[in-house]
Amino acid sequence: MEAKTGTITKEEEQKRRNIEKLTRGKTDKLKPPNYLNRNQKKIFRYIIAELDESKLLGNLDLFILSRACVSIDQLQSFDKQSNEDPKMLLEKNFRLAKDSATKDFFRCCNELCLSPQSRAKLSIAAVHQEEEKKTLMDILNEEDDDD
Repeated sequence: MEAKTGTITKEEEQKRRNIEKLTRGKTDKLKPPNYLNRNQKKIFRYIIAELDESKLLGNLDLFILSRACVSIDQLQSFDKQSNEDPKMLLEKNFRLAKDSATKDFFRCCNELCLSPQSRAKLSIAAVHQEEEKKTLMDILNEEDDDD
C-alpha cells in the first residue's frame, strides 16, 4: 500500500489493498506495441522484466511505458549523434529536440517509478506499511484476550 496516512484498521487496510490491485488492472497485454522499432521493443521488454517482481505495472501503463521507450531510444540516438559530431550540440533544433526527449524521459521515469527517487518513495511506503502501529484499542483488546 503506497499511500498510507495515520493509523487505519486492518479492514481499511485490506480495502485499500483491494482498490490498489483493481486500479492497477490486469497485466496480460503488457507487450510492446507494433509501432515501436526494434530497439524500443528491446527497451520495453527490459523495463517489463526489471519491474516484473515489483508488480507495479498494469495494462493501463502500456501507453506511458511505450512513450518511455521512445524517449529512451531518442536520447540514445541523440547521444550517439553528438558523440560522433560534437558540433551537433551547437545546433538549436538538435538541442530543442534532445531537451524535449529528456523532459519526456524524466516524466515517464516518475510515472513508472524508474527513478531512484520514485523507488525510494515506494520503499519508504512499503516499510511504513509493514510496521504495525498499535492503537489504544489494540492494547485494550490484547488485555481482554488475556482474561
